[in-house]
Amino acid sequence: MLSNLQILLVALASLVFLTVLYFFFKPVFTRSLIQNSLDDSKSLLFESELEQGTLGFNDEDVPQQEQELIILNLVSMDNSNFDINQVHAILKNLDAKHIDGFFSYRDMHGKEIFRIASGINPGLLKADVKTHVLLLALDLNQVSDPLKAFEIMLDSASSISEKLYASICDASRAPLSKQMVEHLKSKAQEVAHLKSLRNISK
Repeated sequence: MLSNLQILLVALASLVFLTVLYFFFKPVFTRSLIQNSLDDSKSLLFESELEQGTLGFNDEDVPQQEQELIILNLVSMDNSNFDINQVHAILKNLDAKHIDGFFSYRDMHGKEIFRIASGINPGLLKADVKTHVLLLALDLNQVSDPLKAFEIMLDSASSISEKLYASICDASRAPLSKQMVEHLKSKAQEVAHLKSLRNISK
């Protein structure tokens, strides 16, 4: 028969084992929760590839050209709707301007860098909207420095996600990985290079 000490040791060993399992599998469960919540509401969300002109990027001073979009999504960790008043306050504190139902983040010269909308159609962030997804969209062809613009958007996404308890996801709404960040940076650098070549050829 096991002594009380042996029983206690077995119980402690079991507790330690379960604790290790919890921390090991916690990231997997978190990713699964996010993906399941997104799958459940997929019919309401924007498709991963936004249609051209969906968010109405335009600049009267820049000749119109094909959009080169980078999309980030901020998804509520528990699938509950964000407090829209808190969302508005956070975005205004970031100096984003509320224009035509969207929030527009601009540089010191007033030129738009990226746009923030609801990730649920039709995307407007009005005072009465209910959404658990925020969508950040950057058109690399409309900014003077694509790489810097992406880094600004990524920093803003990180700041917003911390305050709203949200996960930063890529365009396909998978948790944003370091590899994807590097891929998007490379994409921004490629667009910047092409822009510089066009400027040289003028």
